[in-house]
Amino acid sequence: MRFITGVEFFVVEALRNVRRSWLMSFVAIGIVTVSLFIFGLFLLLVVNLGNTVAEVGSRLDLIAYTDRNLTDQDAGVLQSRISQITGVTKVSYISREEAWKNFREDFSQKLDLAEVTRNNPLPNSFAIEVRTPELLPAVAQSVARFPEIDEVRYSGKLMSQMETLISAVRIGGAVLIFLLFFATLLIVVNTIRLTVLARETDIYIMRLVGATNSFIRWPFVIEGILIGVFGSVLGILILKTSNDAVTFRIQSALPFLPIVRDSNILNIIYVMVLLSGILLGMLGGYISVSRLLKEKG
Repeated sequence: MRFITGVEFFVVEALRNVRRSWLMSFVAIGIVTVSLFIFGLFLLLVVNLGNTVAEVGSRLDLIAYTDRNLTDQDAGVLQSRISQITGVTKVSYISREEAWKNFREDFSQKLDLAEVTRNNPLPNSFAIEVRTPELLPAVAQSVARFPEIDEVRYSGKLMSQMETLISAVRIGGAVLIFLLFFATLLIVVNTIRLTVLARETDIYIMRLVGATNSFIRWPFVIEGILIGVFGSVLGILILKTSNDAVTFRIQSALPFLPIVRDSNILNIIYVMVLLSGILLGMLGGYISVSRLLKEKG
């Protein structure tokens, strides 16, 4: 019962502090909202980029071109040898006749192939599926060692560029988020600091009658937590509304893009934003009052 009464007292005092310095509290909440909204956008960007790389990587096939004069028997033996390479999950043999037939079906309406060539210019090939995109370079090197293989092609350069982009976004975003969090923390600290200074006499009297530092500190810590919660909730609402609207438009215009719509992943991001707001507010409240207690100690 005493614990509940103490918590109630701290919360009431924190709300009273927010009301006393409502203008600065409003500014602090606004800054927290903007900072956490940008933080949430950064998380969504990284998650969607990672999902895009995974989706593209899962569709990458390694194509190995072989001698045009390769017999079906030799192709079967080579297919078996390729399938034994570590990381290879599936090997499909595509004869030059089958490849030419598919090519003509795809382009006969757009191009008169008879005017271009009468002979089949395509080689035999193997379409090789790999377990993970990271194994593509190693598998390509292993396949290229077979004497029957003339050329190996895969989109490894594209994957490398996309992974480099994600790394750059992560590093740049982390630096930006750190600076935003630091600036926001300073604003929260200064906001609560004004309340602390306004109650400096009260704090001094409380210490004279035996109040502990923890008892004095908790209302200001809770004040910071309230500012963080209000700011993070507003940031989440803006983030969710914006994400739903943008996702709907992108899916309508570009349905093939693998935009993350999994509610579990999105909820994790929203929870991270909320926890970040609480942490910012808690640190701001603790630092602001600890300075005064240390100075008056």
